[in-house]
Amino acid sequence: MAKVSLVWVATPGLEELDPAQVAQSAGMVLDKGGLLEAAVVTTSREQAPRQVLQRLVGLPVTWLELAAEVGGGPQPHRLARAAAAVSRAAGRAAKATLPPVYAPQPAQSVLVAGAGLSAVAAAWEAAALGHPVTLATPWEAAHQAGEDDDPEAVSLLAAQLPAQVETLPGCELTRLTGGAGGFQAWLSAAGETPQTFGAVFLAPPGELTVGCEVAGLDPELCRPVSELNPEEYEGPTDGWLHVAVMAGTAQAVPSYSFSAALEAALALARRPRVQVTLLFSEARVATPGGERLFRDCREAGVLLARVAPGGLTVRESGRELAWLDPLLGEELALAPAAMILAQQATAPRPAWLDNELIVKPWEELVPENPRLAGGRTSRTGFYLTGALRGTAPGPERRDEAASAAAAMQEVLGGRVVPMPAVRDAYCASCLTCVRTCPHGVPRYVEDHIRCAPAACVACGACAAECPAEAIAPPSWGNPEMFSGLEWGLGLAPEPKMVLFACSASGMPAVGSLSAEGHQWPAGLLIYPLVCAARMSQVLLLKALELGAKRVLVAGCHPGNCRSVSGNHKAMAKIAALQGDLAALGLPTDAVRFLPLAANQTRELAQEVARMAKEAQE
Repeated sequence: MAKVSLVWVATPGLEELDPAQVAQSAGMVLDKGGLLEAAVVTTSREQAPRQVLQRLVGLPVTWLELAAEVGGGPQPHRLARAAAAVSRAAGRAAKATLPPVYAPQPAQSVLVAGAGLSAVAAAWEAAALGHPVTLATPWEAAHQAGEDDDPEAVSLLAAQLPAQVETLPGCELTRLTGGAGGFQAWLSAAGETPQTFGAVFLAPPGELTVGCEVAGLDPELCRPVSELNPEEYEGPTDGWLHVAVMAGTAQAVPSYSFSAALEAALALARRPRVQVTLLFSEARVATPGGERLFRDCREAGVLLARVAPGGLTVRESGRELAWLDPLLGEELALAPAAMILAQQATAPRPAWLDNELIVKPWEELVPENPRLAGGRTSRTGFYLTGALRGTAPGPERRDEAASAAAAMQEVLGGRVVPMPAVRDAYCASCLTCVRTCPHGVPRYVEDHIRCAPAACVACGACAAECPAEAIAPPSWGNPEMFSGLEWGLGLAPEPKMVLFACSASGMPAVGSLSAEGHQWPAGLLIYPLVCAARMSQVLLLKALELGAKRVLVAGCHPGNCRSVSGNHKAMAKIAALQGDLAALGLPTDAVRFLPLAANQTRELAQEVARMAKEAQE
């Protein structure tokens, strides 16, 4: 076991703590500039001085945001909390896996497969960042536009492509394996020989289609928004012409589609004796001027009817519409003379993208998740842009390509990547890690698990699920995690408690509270995690075995996890474990999950206070 030294870096919140006292209380040696075997550093890697980073290259290191874990309170209380936090971090560092001396370097070449504005923009952005780019387009030239693109904009941008962009006309991506820094791509122009790329953009050409409205409408009455000419509509002199504008009656349409439907409704409402009814399941007005446009429609006399998704009934051979009005509590019916249908950008998915043996299911690859916006997918280094993503035609696609290229540069641009350590002697080739990892890091190659060089984010899902403990990001294996719990809880006073906190939600809330001087319970051991995906029942039981009276896991809200389902997996494991706690003579709520956002500090403080009160009873 390595001898761990405390490397003290002064940060806000540590001013009144004596480094020597903290080190002594934790049973460690305070670093004074000599040789080190392993280290705990009292700040994050990102905030560490360069000279500290240079000293620690190649050593087992635990980066500890000590001020966040200490919080406020009297000096003796803060010293005891600092000692427990440092000891917990030292336990991990003492058994940590050494960083690899020779790590494979990620490939820097970029593949853009597709056509139209999104593909050309992605190629331009990646090349502008210095990467050699291969633009594989199914068409004869890069300047050809998709049906929903502005041909002039595509042609102008294609003419500006840098020299390091190689265009392969008449070429398509037919298969993709691997992960960021080491994708293996099969191109139709290259036959059966795969090529290696660091990142891949998929942006097939698209078109505007109607796809979010109920079925069974009379086609003679229907017209898509893009083909609408309001001048053709005028009511009779002795009555009204009723027109239904349908903007997502089966399922919600994107905000740009909803805005286009609003513009159509407003233009029709300004025509003589035309009564417009706008039918929608969700008013998506999150576009520039969207809310104002919605108000303008209402002020112009447009009747706004919100229906439940799929709640619109079609009668009379598709000529009559009926729905339940939630305010009136009765059914309303309309027999319009015309129906104007909202459209959204779509593109056919390549067949290989639906092969779940090599690619995650679509719902996991591109979930409704704010952390995976801007062309990102759950598979690190793989970006879906344009019509395939449902992105609005026009400037939004340029912005999306720029955002995706920036994310790609962060992945390939030299950041420290926590390459998972695989112990081949323990591995049973069960492929659990391959199926579990949401980021496409491990894959099975020649009877071994091999990891992509730039894909891992250290979420720990592989370590939590591997039945043989054969794979884990450095310092996140069970031995290191158990050691950290044992050392930290060994110094925590009774009643002992553990807070496992996700780096995207729980830890920012912890840091905000501590910065405000919040006083944490003396016996609370805060254990930062990259993601709640690292939680396992074995880890939870270990915390209880070591004396913790209560264990709280603070992770992201459903739909917000960067690793897609890390929070769901943690919740499921906790729910399953609660059924066994009673048999062990423990309260069924001794282990709990708290869905949390980074700014929900009050909720975290209240839950910890409640947990501390229960632990004392």
